Amino acid sequence: MARRTAVENGGSLRLLDIGTGAGRHMQLAAELGFEPYGIDVSCIGLRYAHQRLRASNHPARVAQASMLALPFADCSFGLVLSFGAFYYGTSNEMQQAIEEAWRVLVPKGSLFVVLRTTDDYRYGKGERLAVNTYRLEISDTNEYETVQHFLAAEDINRYFDRFSHVSFEKTETTSSNRTRVDSDWLITAKK
Repeated sequence: MARRTAVENGGSLRLLDIGTGAGRHMQLAAELGFEPYGIDVSCIGLRYAHQRLRASNHPARVAQASMLALPFADCSFGLVLSFGAFYYGTSNEMQQAIEEAWRVLVPKGSLFVVLRTTDDYRYGKGERLAVNTYRLEISDTNEYETVQHFLAAEDINRYFDRFSHVSFEKTETTSSNRTRVDSDWLITAKK
């Protein structure tokens, strides 16, 4: 069965990639027929995203902005994606980022977000700032001294309570001879 693109489904669907980094999700979205936009706090990442999109003949609609204050009007996007950005910060910042995603979604729009679980190997590896929130003290990644908030399964519905439908799955990947577990929630929510 052939996969239908956004364009084949009746027009280009606007997609926002929060924390776009080098733009790999934006490029894929453009190739699937979406009209992608991306934000990131890193001007270096945005430069790579711009280059990647231009090299593949797609418009580079990127902006330097925080997930906590998206530079878009209410109800601007049919789909919002955030892969590994919302957990950088405190519980309140994660909730604010989720609220901002909800704000820019059109009615019945969808959010797909990847968040770290409390089973992730980074959990508890640093100074505890609040429940499930740590300033990491590990040096095996580039995340030393970053503040990260982790979610338990019972937290998810509370964080996404404004959405009409929420579903989630857990994915885990091991490394270092199975001594480290990267554990993430794959969350889909509909406005």
